[in-house]
Amino acid sequence: MRSSLSNWVSYLAVAVGIGTVAASLTVTTTPAGRGLTLAAGAFITFFALLSLPVPDRTPLHWGLVVVGLAATILPWLSTGFTADLGAAWTAGVAGALALALGCIGWLNGRPPTLYGFNRYASRDDKPPAVERWISRAALVVGLLTVVIGTTVTNSSPAGAAVAAGLGLFITVIALWSMEAADPTLDYLLMATFGFALFLAPWVVGYAGQPDAVTAWVGGFITTVLGVTGFLRGARRDRSSTVREHARMVYLQRYRHRMA
Repeated sequence: MRSSLSNWVSYLAVAVGIGTVAASLTVTTTPAGRGLTLAAGAFITFFALLSLPVPDRTPLHWGLVVVGLAATILPWLSTGFTADLGAAWTAGVAGALALALGCIGWLNGRPPTLYGFNRYASRDDKPPAVERWISRAALVVGLLTVVIGTTVTNSSPAGAAVAAGLGLFITVIALWSMEAADPTLDYLLMATFGFALFLAPWVVGYAGQPDAVTAWVGGFITTVLGVTGFLRGARRDRSSTVREHARMVYLQRYRHRMA
């Protein structure tokens, strides 16, 4: 029953996301409104599609909750919607639907307290070699995005700020994933920030500047790396392996206290 409900939530969220993207390109009248609704629809579609092939969809449904809430309140906070009723209605309706679907999926999924050892393990319990190379590659991409975006292609303040901010976030997340026993959720976060970097030139409005190339290339590579790492960890159920190893280590160390 839960699996069937989760499937419906993901499929409906895909439809909402695609509909939002289509509406952002047809019914909006201002660049700001078009960019913000395009980003909302793209992220709804991103989380929904990414949830389809994995067994544990709870983190991705939580992503729908966050994006839906942001899209719902954006018309009340951003001046980009003041003169664009099409964008305001698109963001409000899509945000409410994504928020509702995300809440349904998240509340009916696995609670985060179900696993006691998800992020705790021995220092000897390291991810496979492919995951380590993904983290290293993302670290290099993040650093290059910061350096190139702020020095080489520094053609606009907005582009430089996006490259520095999101590139720094990607760098930090890559470092986290290198130290984690189970970096699956780190890779999801990495893919999210990479996708945000990829969309930034259209959303912020510097798609015609040289800075946009840095954002597109860095964002695309980071998104691919993050999605690859997340899907590998989710499909191989890396968290269960880490949890079982941590339980064994715990019993070996403290068995005498339990006697």
